[in-house]
Amino acid sequence: MGISKKELKHFFVTIFFVTLALAFDDKNPEFILNSWIRNFIIIFLLVTITVFIHYVGHKLLAHRYKVRIEHRVMTTSHFYITHFFSVKTKPIPLGIIASLFVAFASLGKMFFIAIESFIVHPDKHRRIGFRYQNLTDYELAVIAVAGPLLNLIFALILKMTGLSSLNSLIYLNLFYALFHMIPFSTLDGCKIFFSSLLTLSSISFSCIDNAKLSWLLFLIQPSAKYRPKSQG
Repeated sequence: MGISKKELKHFFVTIFFVTLALAFDDKNPEFILNSWIRNFIIIFLLVTITVFIHYVGHKLLAHRYKVRIEHRVMTTSHFYITHFFSVKTKPIPLGIIASLFVAFASLGKMFFIAIESFIVHPDKHRRIGFRYQNLTDYELAVIAVAGPLLNLIFALILKMTGLSSLNSLIYLNLFYALFHMIPFSTLDGCKIFFSSLLTLSSISFSCIDNAKLSWLLFLIQPSAKYRPKSQG
């Protein structure tokens, strides 16, 4: 499970801004720098664990489908003005901007922590034995759902220990899974939602085509002719 230098950079950026969103308001009536920094460090460690669990979920299923994935901060470079017209810009860290906006606008009372995404590097030579050389929509959806799912499983395991000291880590994993299931931009939820739509659409059209073909064959099937019995 190798991690590139670029991935490490994106990991740090993700963990830092998720921590900032959660630690923005430390719930103290007065701002005390030492207390705020101590709270920031604790949340930083919890977020690191949560992001790593999320990444491992994606990585395990990517290994199962013989593709390589890389962690990335969620960005966008296309803005659609109309259905036929769009503007392309340099990649904008949309997740970080949304996270900072929600944190500052609510003074830390609310947070947005869906900052990360992943990109796929297909390798046709590694997918020998699969029906399709390219990653299918269904396989992409499975890889995408593995991240939030492992966060939920991890939270359940922690809950089963019965240790109240782990509640913060439990809730963080639950919220992290929930936010990344939002069908927006390049988040896991978007990959799952639209990949599922494409898969269901292809299945539906296939069923409709088969139904049409069956009905057509039924209509053109020659009817049995009546043959009177010969009188002997």
